[in-house]
Amino acid sequence: MSASVSSTCSASAPEACEAWAQAAASAAKRFINDDACGDYVFPVGDTGLEFQAINALSAVCFIAAGAPLIWRADTPIARAYGLMMCGVGLGSFSYHATTSASGFIIDIVPMAVTAALMIFRGVHALQVDAGETGQAAETTRFLIAIACSFFAVYIPWALMAAGISHSTVWGVWALMFGSMGAVFGVICLMVFFNEGILHGKLGTDLAVAIACVLLGLVCSVHSFIPGLCEGWRTALPLHALWHVFSSVTANRCGYVLDTLTKLVSTMEEPANSCKKQKGNSLLVRLLKRDMLPSQFSM
Repeated sequence: MSASVSSTCSASAPEACEAWAQAAASAAKRFINDDACGDYVFPVGDTGLEFQAINALSAVCFIAAGAPLIWRADTPIARAYGLMMCGVGLGSFSYHATTSASGFIIDIVPMAVTAALMIFRGVHALQVDAGETGQAAETTRFLIAIACSFFAVYIPWALMAAGISHSTVWGVWALMFGSMGAVFGVICLMVFFNEGILHGKLGTDLAVAIACVLLGLVCSVHSFIPGLCEGWRTALPLHALWHVFSSVTANRCGYVLDTLTKLVSTMEEPANSCKKQKGNSLLVRLLKRDMLPSQFSM
């Protein structure tokens, strides 16, 4: 179809054909969804790309979320998480300042890395609780974290290459990234509850992180469900609000990661590690202890 159109317009109106080809090329370079709903959008020269003003500027929220962790966190992995969160801010700005398809990949890569750091430590906590230590256990958690982050980026790229709509690509990415964050959250809840430290500032950090990511998700539904950018949504930069809420979640997750890492180090100490024996998983033990009725309660 495109070949016949191209040959016809080149024979009858070369200038119109060139304009059509440039428009098609520009559309191919852009990542097209409704992120710009409610934003101020400006063309980037004659490239066909767009600058989303509020979305691009609000990306600084991720730098504000990550930078304090670099000098306040106690553990190397939490400081690395903070540094990579600054990379999330740079990647998000790069994408929204151009809306290019390649910019979308630059946006999600550092996000996938931060999720991998959380998955790595979450799996580590489960391994230590189950009495699994040594190089084999370390290799396993590295492979799990690397595989999760790789496929979280590769699958959206493959969908884009296959011509799937960008809204669907965004939705798939959000599901995969969100799943990694949810797994980390569930692991933290189980481990902290089992260790009796799910209270005070730690519990507040988890609650704030969960509440803010849910609020942010509500603000970003239009990005992966086409047709929602209408009415009152066109008056609010909702995707920028996603940046604000999710950056709060990212900051709190950094401190939770720091606490979990220190807890795992304590659990690995000789005096504590000897108490850990292979057996039922942490989830099974929690279910037996707190959810199943006692034989003496009948």
